[in-house]
Amino acid sequence: MKRFIPTLFVLALLATACGNNDTGNAGPVTIAPSDDPSSVTTTSTVPGDKPVTTTTTTTTTVPIDRADQVFTQIYLVRDGVTAQAVVRAVDTPDVAANAIRALIAGPTDAEADNDLSTALPSDTLLLGLTIEGGLATIDLSREFESGGGSFAILSRLAQVVYTLTQYDSVDEVLFHLDGQPVEVFSGEGVVLGDPVDGSDYTTILPIIAGPDPSDSEAWTQADIADLTGVDPSSLGRVALVTEDDVLNVRVAPGTGSAIIGSLAPGVVVELTGLEQVEGSSVWVQVETPVGQFWLNRHFLAAVVRPVDFSEDPAVTDLLEEFTAMVVDDGDLRLVTSQRGLFVSHHGEPIRFSPDDLSTILTDPTTYQWPSNALGPDSPEFEQIPGRTFSEAVADSFVSVYDDPDTELSTNEPIAGGNGRIPEAAIPFVFESFNYVGVYDSGDDPQFDGLDWTTWYVSVDYENGVPVIVALIIDQWAP
Repeated sequence: MKRFIPTLFVLALLATACGNNDTGNAGPVTIAPSDDPSSVTTTSTVPGDKPVTTTTTTTTTVPIDRADQVFTQIYLVRDGVTAQAVVRAVDTPDVAANAIRALIAGPTDAEADNDLSTALPSDTLLLGLTIEGGLATIDLSREFESGGGSFAILSRLAQVVYTLTQYDSVDEVLFHLDGQPVEVFSGEGVVLGDPVDGSDYTTILPIIAGPDPSDSEAWTQADIADLTGVDPSSLGRVALVTEDDVLNVRVAPGTGSAIIGSLAPGVVVELTGLEQVEGSSVWVQVETPVGQFWLNRHFLAAVVRPVDFSEDPAVTDLLEEFTAMVVDDGDLRLVTSQRGLFVSHHGEPIRFSPDDLSTILTDPTTYQWPSNALGPDSPEFEQIPGRTFSEAVADSFVSVYDDPDTELSTNEPIAGGNGRIPEAAIPFVFESFNYVGVYDSGDDPQFDGLDWTTWYVSVDYENGVPVIVALIIDQWAP
């Protein structure tokens, strides 16, 4: 395979919106991947021909054994003075009973860090629950009335009543303890012989509205519970989202589910370990400031400390394997992300799908690749001859990587000979990934080092193994 550094390039660009799911036409647009990254439309231009559009779809299957669930509310105590509803996924049937069990379990760690608590004793047992004619009769163990002052006693009653009366089939609640009707509740002497409803507790523990994500900014790292000590393998960092966009967090897996909140780019969240496939996307459950909810795993990068990344010999092996694979016209899927491969070539990123990558090194399709002199908006751009992926990307990378003068760096932009600001080279959407810089200072003495080229290789870890997510070129040719 011929190795050279081209000075003029041809590129077909693809982009889909993350926050609003709009799809752009082929052209220079900022990438913001869709919630379903495995269905991709690409437009290729061969000189003299009209653009050809093709669609490819890949499917990933993850076996999940989960009970049927629905989303319901439970009421926790906010700042010790008010009640706030939070959402829980509970098994069906017996939704109301399972909501009470979730209430007894109390707040998640993230909710507790966000000043949510419960007045219910944690050793309380639900012994029975019947709903008939608008009356819910709930039977709890004696632990339910133990401990606490008058406010705590009334608060726990309010939490149960608010949780049950959210359902249309429940107007009032009658309490039993250990199978016996209650006349006087706890040592605080609360009279409880008759059914009660929410109005009995509105002045004691008033309900406040929970956060409305549609009316607020995206959650930032300051909104997330302290993650100190959490195993990095249980963390994910929001990635592949543009600076002016957010990652939607949904009540349930899938884009058809309601949005409960959103995360700003770069925010690190804790994964609960639950995964579910919807269509061709894998969704993961994460801890949020308002409970455990779902987002598309496509937009999460592994959290790997820079020092661990720089000392990982598997990263060096990855670059060697990628280079050897290019020379042998191999299958790039073996060394790239399950998302595919993004390429930023003096322009906004373009994504090549896993199916594209299987034969991309021998694919004769040519594209218009921008250069540092001519971009897609330049009048001369359409006159540039087309080049294949192999010519414009793969050969250039190998030529730089194999040069005896090449320097490698990790997570540090490299300043070229002309003083160009290196921080501008790496698109924002890739900032959540660790990266390797591959820098060739230039070999032609007449240019005094101004013919330099740097390839930045963005790396993620999938199932603990490093893979290439993006290739970014930064180059200056006189």
